[in-house]
Amino acid sequence: MSEDGVTFKIQSLFYQGAYGSAIALASSNTSGSPSSEPTLTRLLYAARSHIASNNPRGALSLLPADVASSSAAARSVRALAAFVEARSQGDVSGADENLAELRETLDDAVVGDPSGQTIRVCAATAMALDDDPIGALETLGIGTASSREIECIALGVHILLSQHRADLAEKEYQAARTWADDSLLIQLIEAYIGLHTGGRSAQQAYYVYDELAQNPEHVGKDASVNPLVGKGVAQLVLGQRNEATQVLADAEKLDPNNVDLLANSAVLASYSASPAGYFGRLEQLRRVAPSHALVTSADEAAQAFDSAFVKHQEAQAAL
Repeated sequence: MSEDGVTFKIQSLFYQGAYGSAIALASSNTSGSPSSEPTLTRLLYAARSHIASNNPRGALSLLPADVASSSAAARSVRALAAFVEARSQGDVSGADENLAELRETLDDAVVGDPSGQTIRVCAATAMALDDDPIGALETLGIGTASSREIECIALGVHILLSQHRADLAEKEYQAARTWADDSLLIQLIEAYIGLHTGGRSAQQAYYVYDELAQNPEHVGKDASVNPLVGKGVAQLVLGQRNEATQVLADAEKLDPNNVDLLANSAVLASYSASPAGYFGRLEQLRRVAPSHALVTSADEAAQAFDSAFVKHQEAQAAL
């Protein structure tokens, strides 16, 4: 495989959420100097895969300070890893310092340059995690459907959907299709919007994930887990619960601790007549990702119920 082919494959694995495979392939193909562009690009995708896997320490070990000092993109990835680690440890001041560093690296983010795109994505990711979606979208250049940086668009669409602005997400996607229609990431953007909006768009999302899941090179490996989860979620959105159950079970055989798998399995189980399945899945998710949005929202709902019940009991006792 050519040098460019290896880098492209690592990038594709990262886009599909096959972080373990991306890290492994990058590790076996980074024997050159970290200062060389191909090696650094692979290291950055491997480090970002560690961050996405909630292992910021792994990212920091791949990008020691001396390596990161020579590249603004590497500094931004390292700062994002430090930001995520600080947040996980409850270190508010440390996270603020890392976020400030990420903002500073934006001065080196040249539009149209791959390293500039990486810098913007890292800074915007931290801003979004810091409850600043507007700042994140501005950093990504999202809002006018004029960006030509596909990773910025992908993250921007994710943020827009989280803000319930599917209309703006669709505009960004349609504009990007005019110049990136063959891109793997544009297909994943289309599928993600389809899962969010439902209907015929969810059917198209199913086709995208099904094709990725059937890639002969990935069948039976962790690279197929996220496509299988996406396929199962599309089936759930389409009301095909039995089929979704089977597909998610296939994914679980490959990676039983996949966070997206556990979260969506919990959602699927919530449709069951018995609550045991839902709570069992929720506890599995809690062990793997205790700060997951589904876990925290369930805990908040339980606390609200308990509080309301106590008030009701007190009111009854006062009668």
